Amino acid sequence: MATLGIELSDVGVNCVVIEDDGASHVLKLADGSDSFPAFAYARAGELTFGSDAQEMAFVYPRRTCSEFIDDLSFQVTNLDGHYSRLMYSQLAYKFFVELADRIKNEIGEIDRAVIAAPGHYLEDNEKSEERLGLLLGILSDIGIPVAGIVDMAAAGLHSEGLWNVPEGERIFHIDLLSKATHITVFHKHLGLERVYFARFPQHGFSKMLERFTTSMSKRFLVETSFDITEDRTIERAFHAQTRDMLFNLGRSNEASLEVSTREKSRQMVISKDLAGKELAPQVKALTQMILRAVNDFANSDEEIQIALSGRAAAIQGLKGAIVSQGIGLVKELQPESGAFGAASYGKNWDVVHKLEETRIEVGISVLGNPETLDVRQKIATIRVSKDGRSLNPTHVVCDGLAYELSGDSFSIGIGESELFDLVADRNIAGKPVELCKLKLAGERLTLAASEGVAFDGENDAILKAGDAVEVLMQGSRKRLLLIHCIDLGNQGGDSV
Repeated sequence: MATLGIELSDVGVNCVVIEDDGASHVLKLADGSDSFPAFAYARAGELTFGSDAQEMAFVYPRRTCSEFIDDLSFQVTNLDGHYSRLMYSQLAYKFFVELADRIKNEIGEIDRAVIAAPGHYLEDNEKSEERLGLLLGILSDIGIPVAGIVDMAAAGLHSEGLWNVPEGERIFHIDLLSKATHITVFHKHLGLERVYFARFPQHGFSKMLERFTTSMSKRFLVETSFDITEDRTIERAFHAQTRDMLFNLGRSNEASLEVSTREKSRQMVISKDLAGKELAPQVKALTQMILRAVNDFANSDEEIQIALSGRAAAIQGLKGAIVSQGIGLVKELQPESGAFGAASYGKNWDVVHKLEETRIEVGISVLGNPETLDVRQKIATIRVSKDGRSLNPTHVVCDGLAYELSGDSFSIGIGESELFDLVADRNIAGKPVELCKLKLAGERLTLAASEGVAFDGENDAILKAGDAVEVLMQGSRKRLLLIHCIDLGNQGGDSV
């Protein structure tokens, strides 16, 4: 039975499906996007959800609403006109109906769903109980079979694997949601125990985007002599470009903002450094909040880790500002980590028919999950895919880089370290761990798995060029390809 993980972020809902055989994939919930933004736009008696509604937020703020996930309640929305008396819970119901339709268009009927909910849904107070009750009631009514709910931060960390996180260590999870920044502190003991949660409503993504967009529009006016507010369509497109830039600029050195009219096309190039300067006040405020949490909740005699959600890691300069403080290992989580972690953690949970019996997890309980307890000693699983070729390998390729196989032993590991000939994943949590060795005896290349690593294959199998070594870790997968390189410097033209 397939398990659907739903990350309930007000920035955008993400979904991941894990099949019975362990294969997983991210659902495409919108055209060209994995995320379904939690925005609603009301016009002429009709409601629109998702990215189309999100693009209207700056242009028609009184016709849009994005609070119905963050503040799921019976409170009345701020929408104008026909929907002015609509409650957040009613708006959320309509949003989830459309979300369910999009999910079913992708995968058909849903067998089991596990929800990764924001931390303030799982606090011990009446408001949180109201949110959970409304959420479960809505999902049950529209036919989504919920097996349980898990803290979104805990699910994100679970997706990255906890096997090599030292016992007793504390992990600080930072998430940038639309309406607030969430800081969650976990204590590693077999699983994850949540020891602290804080919500900072004045430091959400929407506020940061609003300031950044205003700054960019003023700069655009100075550099191009064009005022984007003169045309609603142009203003809408400009805001969409700015939002995409804020999320994606970390992957490139520069980006451009472009406005086209009938008469002329105008463009402004923004570098990473310039974006960093514009975001510096917000980054400084976030860094100070993180430092206060570390000072208050870090164990003085233990190392700590700081995990940035995909949304937080996208903010230019934030990771660098934290790293410069020298307070611990800083890692970035994948955008879909919450959804994947929820599906992975709850893939063996039973669907319940009474809402009060729904499983609610604030942390990660290894003892409560027998399968997790069985595999927690395994750092990774290694599989070898044979290609059937006959040439001996000279190099191994990982992430587009080729590493020469020299000497009689070639070490492969995870974690930031110079001890390995090849590091398969530098962002993995915890201390560096060796995965395996490629051993060369004459012309025979074999693989020997290290302690704590499961090897799905024949121990003495001879590896050839074209064969692939797959490293499966919880939440990530690496494929190492063995290749044979021709020595172009050999004047005789023979291969080596």
